[in-house]
Amino acid sequence: MEYRDYWEDLDLQEFDVEEFLRGEQQSEQDRLEQELQRIEDLLSEREEIHSESVEELESKLDWYIEQLEDLYRGFGGGQKEEKENLKTKIEDFYSDLRREKRNQWRDKIELEMELREVEHALGEIEESDLFKLLQ
Repeated sequence: MEYRDYWEDLDLQEFDVEEFLRGEQQSEQDRLEQELQRIEDLLSEREEIHSESVEELESKLDWYIEQLEDLYRGFGGGQKEEKENLKTKIEDFYSDLRREKRNQWRDKIELEMELREVEHALGEIEESDLFKLLQ
């Protein structure tokens, strides 16, 4: 069967183009709004994870700083090797905190870029001539 045979078999008398286009546009708008919500949820979730990670790192950092301060005050023997180990751990935690903040910033920027793209696409749908004609 050729293409034109299929075309002839279609019953276009009952097909409402306007209704079809309105439905397609609404489906696209719904999909974009769901995507927008998904990205906003991810931003919120990532912020929460970041806060928990930073809080945990800062707590451990505080503990190591207290241990080092105790060594310098004379508690715990004041061994030089132990002081150096604590200083190294403290430096590592500062490095981990910087890395966590940097990763969170990058992640946030990427998600915000996605968010803007979806908002832009949603705005295009809402501003399109077809959308205005169909309302």
